[in-house]
Amino acid sequence: SSGINAEYGDATNITFEHTDSWFTEGEEVPDVEELEAVLKPLAIEHLDTCEENWREATFPDLTAKFRVLDSAINQIGRDIPSSQLIYLQTVEDVMQYYSTPVEEPRYLELRPQSLPFNVNIAKDNFRELPKTKDEELAEELAEE
Repeated sequence: SSGINAEYGDATNITFEHTDSWFTEGEEVPDVEELEAVLKPLAIEHLDTCEENWREATFPDLTAKFRVLDSAINQIGRDIPSSQLIYLQTVEDVMQYYSTPVEEPRYLELRPQSLPFNVNIAKDNFRELPKTKDEELAEELAEE
């Protein structure tokens, strides 16, 4: 796997690597005990919280949030889309996110009325492009 270095404000370079882990898309969501086993130590280490109220711990800054979420992603094996990051304000929010099943969208099953006007799904549609002069010449030479 490849690492990425990032520099955030007063933080030094942060290196993270994504690894394979116990949860992949299509499998059942992890149970509460598995999530607690991953998130509780991360909250205690990075968010300076105690064992009694670690679920209510908030992220004091973006660096702490990055470290907790990056470690959670690596250990749990399920990415968090950037569109969801703003909703994750506490460790409980992260637990709730990972407790939600992953559903793959089924675009071909959507009714045309539910699609935006600029989206058109063409199933098994293939359009052959006209051949260029070079392609025609190559075919003629190949036939000779």
